[in-house]
Amino acid sequence: MSATVSYTNFDYKPVDIVPVIASFSSEGRIAPLYVRIKGESYKIASYWVSSNFNNTVDFNCKVIDGDCLKPLLLTFYRAEGMWTMPR
Repeated sequence: MSATVSYTNFDYKPVDIVPVIASFSSEGRIAPLYVRIKGESYKIASYWVSSNFNNTVDFNCKVIDGDCLKPLLLTFYRAEGMWTMPR
């Protein structure tokens, strides 16, 4: 059995930074429209916000991959203007 040893006060999940095309309203609403993963562009068919904190917003998305809808978790970091997905 393998184990992970933590040398910090907190553990974090590894993430990848991804480019996202999104819409930003004047009221502060964010809507992800497209995401690029490993050079491939995917249209976001639908999403819902699962958590909305001061600096981060988690989007549970359904992306179109050919004829399939696939789930994808995107996190937007407001202060950095950065999007991530779980590795």
